[in-house]
Amino acid sequence: MLNDILGPNFAPELTASKALPFFAAAIQSLGESVIVDSELRMIFISDDYAKTMGIDLQKSLGQKITDVLDSTEIPLVLKSGRAIRNALYVRNGKSFWVHRFPIFEKDSDKPAGVLAMCLLSSEIQSNEMRRQLSLLTRETNYYKTKYLQSSVPRYGIDNIVTQSPTMLALKEMLSQISSTPSTVLLTGESGTGKEVFANAIHSASPRHDKPFVRINCAAVPDSLLEAELFGYEEGSFTGALKGGKVGDFEAANGGSILLDEVDAFPLSMQAKLLRVIQEKEVKKVGSSTVTPIDVRFIFATNKNLADLVKQGLFREDFYYRINVIHFEIPPLRERREDIPLLVDWFVEKYNREFGMNVAGVEQSVIPVLQTYKWPGNIRELENYVERAFNYSHGSGKLTLEQFFPQPHKLPHVSAENEQLTLKTIREQAERHAILRTLEEAEWNKKETARRLGIDRSQLYEKMNRYHIEK
Repeated sequence: MLNDILGPNFAPELTASKALPFFAAAIQSLGESVIVDSELRMIFISDDYAKTMGIDLQKSLGQKITDVLDSTEIPLVLKSGRAIRNALYVRNGKSFWVHRFPIFEKDSDKPAGVLAMCLLSSEIQSNEMRRQLSLLTRETNYYKTKYLQSSVPRYGIDNIVTQSPTMLALKEMLSQISSTPSTVLLTGESGTGKEVFANAIHSASPRHDKPFVRINCAAVPDSLLEAELFGYEEGSFTGALKGGKVGDFEAANGGSILLDEVDAFPLSMQAKLLRVIQEKEVKKVGSSTVTPIDVRFIFATNKNLADLVKQGLFREDFYYRINVIHFEIPPLRERREDIPLLVDWFVEKYNREFGMNVAGVEQSVIPVLQTYKWPGNIRELENYVERAFNYSHGSGKLTLEQFFPQPHKLPHVSAENEQLTLKTIREQAERHAILRTLEEAEWNKKETARRLGIDRSQLYEKMNRYHIEK
């Protein structure tokens, strides 16, 4: 059986008793080496590797390498099935050249694991070499982090938490169009969830196992934008990497690409993008040949592109080309019924992240949250929940005081309530809670008091104070 596993490249007289100790010693002799399986669990760690990386060998065995080491490209090798040689890796102030090889089982084209080896860890000493390696490390880590973050979508359609009729209609629309390659334009204020929608479109599509690349157009300097998107050939400009660079469009081939803040594109770049979308091909900077691509384009913006077209700040032909399928995501103030669901979602999220056991929020909190305009939308609501977690004791329910720890005028309230203080907010919330409980208990005072956890005399007192009568 061992000979069947080893194949024809090994002597047939090898036996399991001889071969296994031999191969264990051979792998150990590779020096600083590690082997992970298809789940990224470290199944072999050499003594030298553990020492060099500063990890506990026994505690690390069986753990995912991504939980033990930061910024490793091993997941990329496992996903792509392609080896990465002579890559630079820096840990604990030391620099290494690293080879990473996919491991294939017999008659399988999907990697069963990865073997990584560190080389020259002790020889990289000179100041000049360190300086050059530092520059290369920054650039390498930039592209590595960018690729790893963008290659796997973080959200699916289940991450769109809503009971709003408008949002439910958008989710239905998303399910219908996800299987097509048509270009999508996502519009809406900052924090409304445009990136979640883009991720969900990709995750629900036949391209879900292919790259998902996200580009923040406003974050890339105009001088680098073309090289980032299209890539470049070696020697095409000063500072170009040896061997050139694959552009984002080519990296997304077969998958989807999200171009966020597309309004930031200069007019000249819009013209080039128009051709890419129409012709489905790209040409690297410094190259005379074109490369065909199969990419679904998703664009996002918090600006009104039609207005920008009228102002001459956005090309009209480009606008109509990207506005094929349009999702206009409403702001949170227009879907206040989603606030309780979103709060519950974020409570679950931060319970996991913080290792807490918060049981939700007190009844008085939701009515208060629903009085806000939420200019920062869902992102701002999440910040409020995270802040409340920081002021909580890790269990029980989150209170108004934990959401609003400072007794000053609360921000972002509606215009007619701009001067609301925390005391007024509490009173409004209490009145709302009493009214809702009375209605749920069909105005049975005894049952209402029981549900609210107060005496009937206290209930009558509060009803008089808040002018509640039936």
